[in-house]
Amino acid sequence: MALRYNNSGKYLMIPLICLLAATPALAVTDAEVKKLQQQCEAVREKSLAPIRAQRTQDCIDQQLRSKDHCERYYTSYGNVAPWPSAAPQQGYFYNLPECQAWLQAQDALRVGRSRP
Repeated sequence: MALRYNNSGKYLMIPLICLLAATPALAVTDAEVKKLQQQCEAVREKSLAPIRAQRTQDCIDQQLRSKDHCERYYTSYGNVAPWPSAAPQQGYFYNLPECQAWLQAQDALRVGRSRP
């Protein structure tokens, strides 16, 4: 007795695959994007802390400014800041996986809102 292969199922799979490919992968909400942004900023702050501490200590060691001035000056080191031309200067550590996930979700939300 030979086993028969039934081909009828394969023709039903083609429309199903096309339907799944046409639907958006995940709908992103404002709350999800905000949560991803908070995760990104937490990881960035953790990565920037030793650099800020070193820069602050170098400033204090040079004795060009007061300790308070050095601490205030380097508090925001590595964040997005405007150039003199008013164009934003890219901040540090936005290439971390958590930040890339946030930026991709932000783009997906923007694209989702622009569709009719």
